[in-house]
Amino acid sequence: MIPNNDKSHVSKRVGLDDFCMQIDSHMDFSDNYDTELIFMHHRTQNDYAVLSTYVAAIDQNNQNIRVVPNLCMVTFTSTIRNWGTKECRNIVRPKLTNAMWGAGLSFHRCHAEINVPVDPYLDNVFDGEEGSRGIRFFTHGYDVYAPDVVLVTHDYKGHQGNPVVHTWGAGRRATEYESSWDFTKEVEQERHLLKIFGKDRVNKMLGIGPKLDTVGDTEIERMRSSRFGLGTKRSLEQVKEFTGIDLENRRMEKNKCGNLFWVPFSESENYGVDEFLQRGNTGPAALTHEKEQKPDNEKVVKKETTKTATAAVLDDVEKPMKANPIVAGGVRGSATSESEKEFVGLKKRRDLRPADESIGLKLKHAEERFVEELSYAEGKAVQQLSNVEESILHPNTTLKKAIIFVAFVLFILKLAKKSSKKKSHKHKK
Repeated sequence: MIPNNDKSHVSKRVGLDDFCMQIDSHMDFSDNYDTELIFMHHRTQNDYAVLSTYVAAIDQNNQNIRVVPNLCMVTFTSTIRNWGTKECRNIVRPKLTNAMWGAGLSFHRCHAEINVPVDPYLDNVFDGEEGSRGIRFFTHGYDVYAPDVVLVTHDYKGHQGNPVVHTWGAGRRATEYESSWDFTKEVEQERHLLKIFGKDRVNKMLGIGPKLDTVGDTEIERMRSSRFGLGTKRSLEQVKEFTGIDLENRRMEKNKCGNLFWVPFSESENYGVDEFLQRGNTGPAALTHEKEQKPDNEKVVKKETTKTATAAVLDDVEKPMKANPIVAGGVRGSATSESEKEFVGLKKRRDLRPADESIGLKLKHAEERFVEELSYAEGKAVQQLSNVEESILHPNTTLKKAIIFVAFVLFILKLAKKSSKKKSHKHKK
């Protein structure tokens, strides 16, 4: 087990782009697991999807096994704990679960790691880590899915049967590199502002158990609105309805292992990352880095006036596209495309970290994909408009034949009428 404090370091050090994966130690993988996991994530058709389960044994590698545990039941010890699973057999896409998350495998977009970081204040917690983060994911708008095929496995026999494994790390101290992490200093500097840690923090955060008094109410409110707290996309009332878990009375109220209905929410721009980063480690506003959050006027002016050719692409290309009603409404639709989200997100990150060359390279590739998508959409719109004009100005062959036939019939009838009048006139003479 990796301590929560160590896991939280990783959550702090990732970016928006690409995918993030959390696993246990002693793991193995099927061939091409990385690309297959990405394809699997796409099959959810949900950019807020989190693929998670209790992984299979290592001998199931490369077997294309389509029997996967579905985390959906909990029990209560001193706090919430994953208890039982159901099996998903031969499903064609990942199955939406009732927000139950497993720490042994978690695969998601990296914005999930930023918005729902591992809580570094869960001291000595084992039970409670998974249930807490799964519910936090849900309140931030993320949805946990059971994978549809086995790709990641664990060496249960090899590591659990080896007595040496349990002595690893005994007496170990943090390395100089680890102890110098800014995030470690932030967490420790603000620890004195808190009184509730570990399993008690899990219980207070989620409202587990009856409310006996008002002691700690202020801290509960602050922890829920901190970086390691609850989201604003879904409420704890919706948690109870969706998961079937009565947290206050510490019981599984309904079986939610079957098919579930997705719970809608109002999505924020840039996945809500900008809003989330305004939160502090121990409360709704950061307490230790105000200068970092409020740059001086000189920096602000420099940021606003500096505009590279790459940054101008969005303005130069997007404006004419939005001006075209067919492109804006009929081809692209109202939803923001994946390539546009990626481009805008990277552009914001580049503005914050202009010296990071890796972001510049990724931004260049994202720009190319975005421009290509816009060009394709514009071409498709023009083709649609051309087809409409063609159908109006040039009727199809069947319609032409019908018009010609009707005109021919009218012409014959007119000739017949004239001929009839001439014969009638001769007869009178």
